[in-house]
Amino acid sequence: MLTTAKEVPEADFALFDLASYRLPFFDEALAPRDNPDRRPAPGVMRWLDDMDSADGYLFVVPEYNLAVPAVVKNALDLLALEAEAKPASILSCSDTSYGGVVAGHELRLVLNKLGMLPLPKTVPLAHAEQLLNPDGGLAADSRFARIVARYVPYMLRELAHYAAALRPLRQEMSAWEKPWKA
Repeated sequence: MLTTAKEVPEADFALFDLASYRLPFFDEALAPRDNPDRRPAPGVMRWLDDMDSADGYLFVVPEYNLAVPAVVKNALDLLALEAEAKPASILSCSDTSYGGVVAGHELRLVLNKLGMLPLPKTVPLAHAEQLLNPDGGLAADSRFARIVARYVPYMLRELAHYAAALRPLRQEMSAWEKPWKA
């Protein structure tokens, strides 16, 4: 994905690999946006800072048991206001012919509730096990690699466009009184 992101010169992209944060299971007594005394652990704080620093997100999410993986939902549960009014694109995948569309729809609901603005176009990748070669790179000769090569640059350009357009709105909204913070 980051190689493809280089084709979008109007934006800088970074990879947030959830495994690198070593996030604990969310078990706080209050929701993050309702807890003014919250003291996140260092790994959680790094996750929150990284999400706060981004202007938008491309979620690449596999589908497990017709749902978003627990690790993704857990990471999102840790957010308070870090992702509010930021655009999000969804690329779902599964080893079925449906390409993770159920997980993509489920993720869209969660992102909406966190205040993100999921973009309308999604890319479901069916039979994702055929997408990667043994070293983890895209299998160049697969039809899936052609799908990624065709649609991901568009998704990233669209995401960059919306992120830039929404930046002034986020700045204006940051001054608003938030009833859940009172």
